[in-house]
Amino acid sequence: MINRPLKKGMTLIEVLLVIFIISILFAIPFWGGTKWIQRNRLRNEAVKLRALLENERTTAMATNARRAVVFTGRNVQIRREALSHPLPNIDSIVANYANYISPKVNLGGLQGARALYGGAIDSDGVMFGAGNGAQNDTVKFTPFGLCETPGEIYLNDGRNLMCVEVNSFGQVKTYSWRGRWIEEK
Repeated sequence: MINRPLKKGMTLIEVLLVIFIISILFAIPFWGGTKWIQRNRLRNEAVKLRALLENERTTAMATNARRAVVFTGRNVQIRREALSHPLPNIDSIVANYANYISPKVNLGGLQGARALYGGAIDSDGVMFGAGNGAQNDTVKFTPFGLCETPGEIYLNDGRNLMCVEVNSFGQVKTYSWRGRWIEEK
């Protein structure tokens, strides 16, 4: 029997095989992952807006003071009732969020889509207060959790459309457009 020395290291074929397997594993997300990321980016923005609105409603009930969320394009401002001023008011600014809505998501509707309860979607996508002019961009919650300015926000990514609705009872819901509005759970 001949004692051969043990091989140390890997052959060129083994190294190339490992590189090939790793490159396939890295390439898989790019084939289908790009569409998945785009589809979920819109859903994540809608969920983020829904969470913000639900939080402000809950805070209004917990602090026994009116709260408001003011939308100015992609920016969001949180206001609360100043109990030292004549009531009702929403004078105190609690927080300002610049670019709260991601620049990768558009505000507004898509071609052929209707508003949640019929009609056209505003070009800025923010429709609260049903035509009250200056209040069209503001959601106001009472200390009882009701919404004084019910309405919707419409978000799209160029292909998909979603809506975040606040009804007069203060309930916040999300919908997606698939030829008709379908509630997201």
